[in-house]
Amino acid sequence: MPSRQISIQSQKAGKAVKEFCDTTSIHGLKYITEEKSHWLKRVMWILVFLAGIFFSGYFCWQMWNKWVDSPVLMSLDSNRYPLKNIPFPAVTICSVNKVSKTKLLRVMEDPRYKNISYDVMQQTLRYMTKLDRAIKKEKELKDLNGYYKSLNISSTDLFDVLKKSAPSCRDMVMDCIWLGVPSPCIEYFSFLPTDDGICCTFNGAKYEDAELGIKSNENKKLHVGGNGYRMGLALVLDADIEDYSVTNGKFDGFKVLVHTSEEFPDVADRGFVLGPGSETFVGVKGITTFNTEEVAKDVTPYQRQCQVEGEKKLKYFPQYSRSACTIECATQLMQERCKCRPYFFRADKGTKLCELASYSCISDAYEDVREREDEFCNCLPPCSDVWYDPEISYATFPGRGFNLTRTFKRLVAGRNLSSTTDGTEYFKSNVAVLHVYYKDKTGVRYKTDIRFGVEDFISAMGGLLGLGLGLSFISVFELFYFLCLRWVFPSSKRLFRRRSEEVDCQTLPPSNKNNIWSSTTTIGTTVSVS
Repeated sequence: MPSRQISIQSQKAGKAVKEFCDTTSIHGLKYITEEKSHWLKRVMWILVFLAGIFFSGYFCWQMWNKWVDSPVLMSLDSNRYPLKNIPFPAVTICSVNKVSKTKLLRVMEDPRYKNISYDVMQQTLRYMTKLDRAIKKEKELKDLNGYYKSLNISSTDLFDVLKKSAPSCRDMVMDCIWLGVPSPCIEYFSFLPTDDGICCTFNGAKYEDAELGIKSNENKKLHVGGNGYRMGLALVLDADIEDYSVTNGKFDGFKVLVHTSEEFPDVADRGFVLGPGSETFVGVKGITTFNTEEVAKDVTPYQRQCQVEGEKKLKYFPQYSRSACTIECATQLMQERCKCRPYFFRADKGTKLCELASYSCISDAYEDVREREDEFCNCLPPCSDVWYDPEISYATFPGRGFNLTRTFKRLVAGRNLSSTTDGTEYFKSNVAVLHVYYKDKTGVRYKTDIRFGVEDFISAMGGLLGLGLGLSFISVFELFYFLCLRWVFPSSKRLFRRRSEEVDCQTLPPSNKNNIWSSTTTIGTTVSVS
């Protein structure tokens, strides 16, 4: 392109830019292109305009990151949420003693076990009731497994020994009081396998393992309408220390976990200790969360960091919870690595029960999931959830005058204990009392909602751009107008017209010599002279 045409185009572009800066509503530009303005003044306004761009750009970028990374917000919906809308928690109780000495001796009277010593069976059950005992014990477990195979005793037979010799709910629960009334609430307990042996769960969800012959009691979830220990669960628990055989702790008594009924009771990791000779009060605060429809519809699980109801189905649990998802993940990892499953996890139909030789493998797999859950599992918490915040206090038990109460008389009659000093001493060394109840008259409810909707995001961005540059929708249209309607389109139109003229010239018909007069032809002219 000739330099003259370039110069003309540059002059036109400069004229258009000056016209835009003089007339735009964007702040500061008209002072930059103002005629006869001092150069210092121009530099100052250029710096101010660039500062406005930096200010708006930085905070718009921060707003964008917040919108992308944290699109949801959990806020308090009500701190007066009715307790009747919150299910009473499930309570899982595990005795530190996993095997009753009396029951184990009775089970070993079976002819199948006549060649097995009490010490060998005791050691076997120790491995079965606490997985971390199996870590780096491959040789011992392999030898023990070979021994049982030689006697034609399967892993199912060994689980049957554990189930029959474990302290039952009736063995542990001396007395049960629900809503202040002594009642046979043992019907609300289920005898179920956990990662801490076979334990008793009050108000738990339905559980069934047909292959092992385990089925929980079917009861509706319990609710209460008030607070205080008289409006909850009270249990008198018997440790029966003289009957200890296989223990999982360096103390006597129980481990207790207060949890939602849908959760897997991982008592070994989260349970608190309940020792004999103590009365424990567990006042819980019921907390619930729920999500709005916009969160479920417009935000991905990764962004909201929770699963809405029905979004993820579990194979071995009817209802989703984070602990259930983690347990299912661990089970699948065990099936993949060890080709079996432990007795306290449900698995695919036909999956065999782990033999003793596989306990090191399943122990390692379980530890991997516990230590690196995010690496192995994709288990987010549910968006609509319930949990219980406990406040635990203790007192010595029994106190003075306990032997005069109706409870004492009822317990003595039920266990055939002495009502003298010996009976009181038994309570001090073997019995613990547990109260679980709601601490406050109401619960707390949180709502998970959109932090920024599209309209909120646009409003925030518009406010920042307006604050830094005075930029508005009209300003954006002005820019579009000058770029497209006043500059690009007219230039394109002129370019199109020039090219059309060139094409027209090139398409004219060629010259025909027969239609041109010859230069040698003389044209006669008559001039009349007057």
